[in-house]
Amino acid sequence: NVDWEDVTLIEKIGSGAFGDIYRGRWRGTAVAAKLIKSDSLQDGDRKAALEDFRLETAILGQLRHPNVCLLLGYTMTAQHEVMLSELMKCSLADVFKTLAVSESQMSLLRSVRYSIMLAQGMSYLHTCKPPILHRDLKPANLLLDFSDTLKVSDFGLAKLRPDVDSGEGGATAAVMMTGETGSYRFMAPEVFRHEQYGLPADVYSFGMILYNLLASEAPWPNSPGAVAAAAAATKDDRPAVPRHWDGSLSSLLVQAWAANPSVRPSFGTILEQLNAFHMRHFKVSFEQGAAVEAHPGCCVVS
Repeated sequence: NVDWEDVTLIEKIGSGAFGDIYRGRWRGTAVAAKLIKSDSLQDGDRKAALEDFRLETAILGQLRHPNVCLLLGYTMTAQHEVMLSELMKCSLADVFKTLAVSESQMSLLRSVRYSIMLAQGMSYLHTCKPPILHRDLKPANLLLDFSDTLKVSDFGLAKLRPDVDSGEGGATAAVMMTGETGSYRFMAPEVFRHEQYGLPADVYSFGMILYNLLASEAPWPNSPGAVAAAAAATKDDRPAVPRHWDGSLSSLLVQAWAANPSVRPSFGTILEQLNAFHMRHFKVSFEQGAAVEAHPGCCVVS
């Protein structure tokens, strides 16, 4: 817990259905402060929002990984519930917007490096005890810090998996959860169909994000998200993979967004394939190749 009197809110940098995010300072440290809009919600909405907020705080409080956004503290006042986390520079969605405006493509090196960082963070989450499903992986929930490290954020829809054995060996087991949870364009077909789902739902979302990184455009860019998700769930529709893309990356895409959740690879397997590609294609390991490119530019929080 932190003392609210030690927190200074500077400016609003984001907002959602149930809360706002501010750039602030806590004991001299730049932070992101997420506040619940408790005074503007109906009783039922307020209860649900606070439950999700407290779950997110409880989950983040247990997590320590370089590719997961770090929770710094939590506090309550008569008007607010506040979560403090490390201040990030921008989201991956912001980077895509910048590239679109400049009509530029993300380099293959940067695409692969972001993919590896995402897979590292997700492998950690899926091998926690109990494992953690994110359930809303998308570019807007992947944040970049000021050294261009990608971190998984926004655990408002995340769920613990107490029914799964430790490790990724149980990754294909289904959860007794159904419903359209997450963002349509990156939503696994089984989730859209309101079927039971498990850790492979996150792998499907990863596959769509990998496509987004390699193509520098969202999956099905000319279709509304709900229409695209329906086609993926009912017709096995997938984005067209260009023939000139590397065969191993194309194969990984197809595996990750497979219609059958049980054949999607674990994030451990995904990491092995991406690291092997990085070494083979760039002649250097992921760890050795850090900070090899200038940042493409994105929305900077100064």
